[in-house]
Amino acid sequence: MPDASLVSAITRLTGILVDLAGGIFTLVMVYGAIRFMLSHNSRAVQSSKELMARAAMGLGLVLMVDMLRQLIQYVVS
Repeated sequence: MPDASLVSAITRLTGILVDLAGGIFTLVMVYGAIRFMLSHNSRAVQSSKELMARAAMGLGLVLMVDMLRQLIQYVVS
């Protein structure tokens, strides 16, 4: 069984990571939406869509890491 302080530290770290990722995701999505609304050519529109899609994929990866951490913590304890 892992040390309780190690589990607590990992839980706090992943919690901070998820919170930080959520904030960055929000900022990137707002920036991408503003770029999308103000773009005048198709290349800029496509670039904005790709930016927002990559932000969503990044948030999804961070959430999967947190879910994996919770699963491992459940199995181990």
